[in-house]
Order: sequence, then structure tokens, then C-alpha cells
Amino acid sequence: MQKGFYLLIFCFLVFTSKAQNNTLKITASLPKVLKAGQSYVLKVKVSHNYTTEKTGGLACSLLNSKTHTSVDGWFLNVFPFQYFTTIANTPFETEFSFTVAHEYKEGLDIELVATVDNVKDSIHLHAPTLKIKP
Repeated sequence: MQKGFYLLIFCFLVFTSKAQNNTLKITASLPKVLKAGQSYVLKVKVSHNYTTEKTGGLACSLLNSKTHTSVDGWFLNVFPFQYFTTIANTPFETEFSFTVAHEYKEGLDIELVATVDNVKDSIHLHAPTLKIKP
């Protein structure tokens, strides 16, 4: 009886691991230092291993690294959320544009979150900000 129970648990674990084999992976690169008053384009790639077409979302949040509060509006992050449709084994590429506010002195944290069905991936990027002297 005990062997049958353990075999049943093993089969369940193997089945659920294969059923949840779909993965997302976000990659993005940010300059090492951001300069106040300058505009940037954050290029983002979402990779996956889906074999069928799926629709998902990608969110970009700009946060003050000390207070962890949103600076999206201050940084003119106009399109912080984008829908996308995945194509079989083809990465989705997009961009998020923002401008560092002239008076901003803190570091910037960028959080990117991609979601397709119940599968989710997120990355956190950090960059200090330099104030440009007039």
C-alpha cells in the first residue's frame, strides 16, 4: 500500500512539473549611471518556450530606490504597461521610454514584470542618478 502511494505521488509530481514547463525570462540593460534631464530608452526582451500563441502583459515600474515609491509620472513613463502576443518560440521585444527629472537626486529602481497565463517573471534593475551642473 505504501509503495503504491509513493508511486502515485511521484507520478503526480512528474506530471505537474511537465505541465508547468512553460517559462518566461526577461532581459534588459540599463546604463550604469543615469543623468538628470536626459531621456532613455529601456530595451526589453521577453523570451519563452511556448509552442502555441499566448497573450500576456509586461509592466515597467520606476521607483525611488530609497523610498520605494513610484516616480513614473515624474519621469514621464507614459506607457508603463504593454500587452503582447507570443509567437511560438519567438522572443517579444519592446521599449520603455522615460526622462529623468532635472531635480531628481536619488537612485532609480526599475521593476519589470511579465505575465502569461499563470507564469510570471520579474527583474529589478538599479542605477544611480547624477545631477548635471549648469
